[in-house]
Amino acid sequence: MGAIDWTAARFLFDLLSALFMGGVAIYVWWTNRTRATGAALGEVHGRIDQVDKHIARIEQTLDSRPGYAEIDVLRSEMATISRGMAEISAQMQSTTALLGRLHEYLLTEKGNAR
Repeated sequence: MGAIDWTAARFLFDLLSALFMGGVAIYVWWTNRTRATGAALGEVHGRIDQVDKHIARIEQTLDSRPGYAEIDVLRSEMATISRGMAEISAQMQSTTALLGRLHEYLLTEKGNAR
């Protein structure tokens, strides 16, 4: 049995521990990279879900808006209402004029009757 070369043994031990530490460092780096990528993907999925909900709300709003046919019907109804209001206004003016004449007549007749 020969004498043990402690310097060579120490060198071999240091080399093995350095390789082991390098392997651990690579493993930690790889796991953190994967974890960071997973977190980033989770954030992206969250944002995509928010955008999807927003688009769904916009589509629902657009679906409930009136189309050109409904707007044309509303315009024709508003024109009919406007014509009716013009007729009522003309009748009110004539009624007001008639009431004014009746008031003047009653004032002059009551004034002459005394």
